[in-house]
Amino acid sequence: MPYGLLRHQLPMLLTGARVVGHTVLDAITQASRPGNRGDEGTGGGGGGGVVGGSGVDGAGLAVVGRVAPVVRMVAAPSDDLVAAYVRWAGAAGYDCELPPHMVSQWSLPLVGELLLRMPYKLTSVINQGVTLRIHGPLPRHTPLRVNAAVEQIEETPGRVKVVVAVVTGTARQPALVETRLHMSFLLPGPRAAKTVPLQAEEPAWLIAGQWHADVRDGLRFALLTGDFNPIHWCGPLARRSVFRGLVLHGFGSFVRSYEILRQHGVDFQEIDVRFIKPVPLPCPALSVHIAPPGSDGSRPVRLVGGATVHLAGNLR
Repeated sequence: MPYGLLRHQLPMLLTGARVVGHTVLDAITQASRPGNRGDEGTGGGGGGGVVGGSGVDGAGLAVVGRVAPVVRMVAAPSDDLVAAYVRWAGAAGYDCELPPHMVSQWSLPLVGELLLRMPYKLTSVINQGVTLRIHGPLPRHTPLRVNAAVEQIEETPGRVKVVVAVVTGTARQPALVETRLHMSFLLPGPRAAKTVPLQAEEPAWLIAGQWHADVRDGLRFALLTGDFNPIHWCGPLARRSVFRGLVLHGFGSFVRSYEILRQHGVDFQEIDVRFIKPVPLPCPALSVHIAPPGSDGSRPVRLVGGATVHLAGNLR
């Protein structure tokens, strides 16, 4: 993977620099407060309210009021970047269009802007899943209109769940691909007890295909998208993280699983998955499983490595 791809990631690198500066400034500010215990300024976590959709609580309304949508025209991704991305994804058939899941490359700088306006610690955010709905092909060599907005905020003890909606299209067709990024900010203090879901009947899983990840795949995906979180490419720092080693981006595992399904003739216009456990790097064998359609027409899908489920969801 050529390091020259870095020139295409300047917007995300600048956003990353702003995140680092914001984090350092926040730490200095908190340390200078008399009697500070290091647990203030994180936005709280007790409201249990939901912002967006069906309800808005007072605290959430204040947050949303500071997080206006970001709308931007983005230059068409270059041919060399698209070609490198398609090769890494194991994709084919995108000669005249962009892979819809390449949305992470052009949307992350806008998502970063939204997160910078929120009163939560940016170092505590974790990606938890993605929903992708395709209304039409994204043309190559055409500037993209990207609209990113905070769609929902749900505050629970110890955690703030956030959904960011990203709509990508062109000036003439502004809504070709809808993406929802699901993430959480972890807060200090006790968290709500996990509820044990009712044990549903295990689907009749079929193996759609397999892929593997080597130790440098985290760096490669970072060069393609601009997401340079060190847990994906810097071994010494990754070993000090909660994962105790290198892990692949959740979006990276989603992209390769998406293309396995596509290559094996699985037709779908919408896919919704949650990241259960990161794929460790290296990982020699990963299987993409799919089940027959349910009564609502959706098909369960998951990514499995050994006995570990890495992502799971549905497509239709």
